[in-house]
Amino acid sequence: MSELHIREARVQDVEALSAFMRAQGQARCAPAYLAHWYFGNPSGSASVIVGEQEGRIVGMATTNDHTFTRDAERALVAMPQKVLTDAAVRGQGIFGRLYRASEEAAWSRGAGFFLTVTNAASTPIFLERFGYLRLPSPRLALLPAWPGALQAGPIDAADAPARSSVPDVWCMDADAGHRRWRYAPAVADDLLCLRLPDRGWVFVRKARKAGLPVLLVLDLVPERPAMRPQLLAALRRLAWREGTVGALLLVQAAWKDALNPAHPRLLRSSGFNLLVKGRDAAHTHALARQRFDLAFGDLDFL
Repeated sequence: MSELHIREARVQDVEALSAFMRAQGQARCAPAYLAHWYFGNPSGSASVIVGEQEGRIVGMATTNDHTFTRDAERALVAMPQKVLTDAAVRGQGIFGRLYRASEEAAWSRGAGFFLTVTNAASTPIFLERFGYLRLPSPRLALLPAWPGALQAGPIDAADAPARSSVPDVWCMDADAGHRRWRYAPAVADDLLCLRLPDRGWVFVRKARKAGLPVLLVLDLVPERPAMRPQLLAALRRLAWREGTVGALLLVQAAWKDALNPAHPRLLRSSGFNLLVKGRDAAHTHALARQRFDLAFGDLDFL
């Protein structure tokens, strides 16, 4: 095996990165998407670590960083996303070397801790080799579509106010700059960013789950807290208007009471492997006892 050269990628590398990622089955990773997602993050903090042999990319590890808040606390949270290696070099320890390089880069940028959702194959590696601990898997709600009149108009993603927080819960600080970046056309062309008059703002995209069309709820912002039940009711009518079977959302703490038990809905675990890691073992164990709220729009694999 020729020597592996590990370095941090630059925006000029997006063409080669895109070709490598598409060869690994990452079909959506066009150059424009990579330039926007990793090099346009308004936090100014993200990295793409590449491993090269003889000038050819054979692996990569990525981390995108976002500000999270909990009461008066603020932390830059590193969120590992892709760790990919070429099939020809698997089993040679490249996965671990690339991930550790991306972690070191995040610590050097001032990350306070790490938060990620891993797939079934990589979860044991993150738990056993990289020092992560599990957090409770987020709850999932399916709100069946419901016929009815609906007023909704398109908005600029930055028009909605910041997401409200819940005491003693970590949540992503989704301000105007973050939303303009997160819901830009470069990310996906099937996004719906809508204002529902007297209800609030919704950010959704169409998807298929179990072969059925659904609205995937990326974010919800009520006009005011008391309007949460009405916004969920309007969301069901939006799902009907868009020809889907219902709206699928991760249940955040602020929305639990708004899920009216008298209305049809399905609640279950999402099954997501949500993992956390701190500066050391003691910090990691402390974080694993804390509460985290995530929306679908906070995750990268959708």
